Amino acid sequence: IKSRTTGTDSIVVVGKGANGLLEYTRQSLRYPVIAEENGVQGRVVVTFVIDADGAIIDPKVIKSVDPTLDKEAVRIIKAMPKWTPGRKNGIAVKVKYTIPVTFRLQ
Repeated sequence: IKSRTTGTDSIVVVGKGANGLLEYTRQSLRYPVIAEENGVQGRVVVTFVIDADGAIIDPKVIKSVDPTLDKEAVRIIKAMPKWTPGRKNGIAVKVKYTIPVTFRLQ
């Protein structure tokens, strides 16, 4: 997980931090049937912005694996609960985040 927090006093936090984020993605991920049937797996990288009120805005796939996996990765990001926003000089600010979503067949 990468974030652009240059110049911020505090970083953005979701739920229970990085562990909570990983648990959320594991629980929320629905492997697309067509991708599963075709044996498609890999890591989709999504970038997005956490705005000053903690909402996720503008999620974009920056590393694609397959259109069905990309769509599911964006769905997971969009469905996340609000985050605690980053702060600069005590004021909530936008922070850009990049998160990998790994799809692995068992």
